Amino acid sequence: METLRQCAVSTYALLEESLEAAVVRLIRDGWKEIEIMGEGPHIELLEWPEEKLDWLRQLGKEHGVRWTVHAPITGLNPAAYEEEARKVSMELLLTTLRIAERLECAYVVLHPGEADEAEELQADSDLESELAERVADFVREALRTTAGSGVVIGLENVPPYPNLLGTDVRFLERIVRSIDSPRLRVVFDAGHAHMTGTGLCLLSLKRIMPYVVGLHLSDNGGVRDDHWAFGAGSVPLEAVTVLAQDHGFAGSWVLELRSVPDAVASAEALARMRRSSRADGLRQAE
Repeated sequence: METLRQCAVSTYALLEESLEAAVVRLIRDGWKEIEIMGEGPHIELLEWPEEKLDWLRQLGKEHGVRWTVHAPITGLNPAAYEEEARKVSMELLLTTLRIAERLECAYVVLHPGEADEAEELQADSDLESELAERVADFVREALRTTAGSGVVIGLENVPPYPNLLGTDVRFLERIVRSIDSPRLRVVFDAGHAHMTGTGLCLLSLKRIMPYVVGLHLSDNGGVRDDHWAFGAGSVPLEAVTVLAQDHGFAGSWVLELRSVPDAVASAEALARMRRSSRADGLRQAE
């Protein structure tokens, strides 16, 4: 199906299956870009031996599939204060980056982490600055350790849940600008941004667009991170598509849905939106 070649799908849609079974099924269905969700059962990727990683890389080459990887969320906290927690987090990220290098991934998705329980965010701008620099230091170390790699770290904006960092793209922007490296960019999640308030999804995307290498797309009702199919909620996905194309976005359009049928239906909807946006642009240019 041609529409499946125009976007990526996350293995999040098949978390009930082993990672091996999930990627084989998605490739068989015709997907040409797959993002491995390094969370839940699919965190098994980090424990695969070299032979199995080579099998996955070869499988991708044989079928013309490009890979990206979402780093683990549980246990990986770039904002951790305690030394042991930072050490464990760094080991997880470096393992993910090395696997991504082996698979020739364009980027690895990374959540900025969360504040420790004793650190109440609220409206404390000094604490927010401290946390942003803590995350920046963590990312700098990861980039230094993997110097020479072509894999980009894509910081992702997250849902507005208690103590999570990066719900506001300005937090991500501060870190990206501070580090100023071509290997640090942003993966923008439209569903997460929609949960921060009416109209903020598009405003956030417009602000961060110069740094975006990937879009995570799903629908929700503005309250929970539902990961619904396109059209089932109120995320302004068509407007997101128009804005991205108007800015010449050439990165990955990643469908992060709960099921394969939802992903297929959403791929078709996204293809229609992109065709419509291009047609409108051509008419305006005439």
